[in-house]
Amino acid sequence: MAGVEERLRRLLGGRGFRLFLEGLRVAEETGDPAWLYHFLAALQPGYYGGSTRYPPPPGEYYKTLAGARVVELPEPRLESGVDALEAVRLRRSRRSYGGSLSLQDLGDVLYYSVGVTGRAWWGGPKRAYPSAGALQPLEAYVAARSVEGLEPGVYHYNPGEHALELVAPGDYSERLAWASLGQEHVGEAPAVIALTAVLPRTASKYGYRSYRYTHIDAGHAGENIYIAAEALGLATVAVGAFYDFELCKLLGADCRLELPMLLYPIGPRR
Repeated sequence: MAGVEERLRRLLGGRGFRLFLEGLRVAEETGDPAWLYHFLAALQPGYYGGSTRYPPPPGEYYKTLAGARVVELPEPRLESGVDALEAVRLRRSRRSYGGSLSLQDLGDVLYYSVGVTGRAWWGGPKRAYPSAGALQPLEAYVAARSVEGLEPGVYHYNPGEHALELVAPGDYSERLAWASLGQEHVGEAPAVIALTAVLPRTASKYGYRSYRYTHIDAGHAGENIYIAAEALGLATVAVGAFYDFELCKLLGADCRLELPMLLYPIGPRR
């Protein structure tokens, strides 16, 4: 045990180790080990959380799948005819879907949630969602079951090209529903949008605090999905209950570095 304590002291430093011990005390009292992370990531004067060993991002703000079959998405519509304030007021979680989803609607939701909507002065992408440090850790995937003009399969969204990259062909709706703890509406939706976060992009700058920031980023993008769906007359709902490692396998993601965040089954309203 003394060896473990010494390793923790070296890893966390003196102040970090003291915070760890305080978090451990509260975790034991509550039975909730999440308090360990809460204390380690808590900001204090002169302390911004411990550093991590992730290298600086290599200038890549999103993944691309080399050699994958690419499906170009239609140009995003510039308006929906629904006022933004009205879309916010009417936003609801909807779990019933009817018919197939159009490729135009799918592309528009992806663009207005995580798409590249402009370029910064240095050439980097500006995205539809705000991101801590403009590090943009989020990736979006689509598990398509019934999308017009799109073969069933799992796809990765390339925001720079506004295109889908094939991860694996086939209908994975039943497997996805099972991985979502048997939630039937996940398997019944024409498509499911999955948001993940590549933690090292944010952790390279913000250390232990980054785990909080990536979840905040995902919340911003997720609300964009809701509002875009509302404006387009679609149905969706945020799903946070899933088997993490099974979902990573389905998406072709490395769960050690890329964290599954949220699922959004989506389709026309019934």
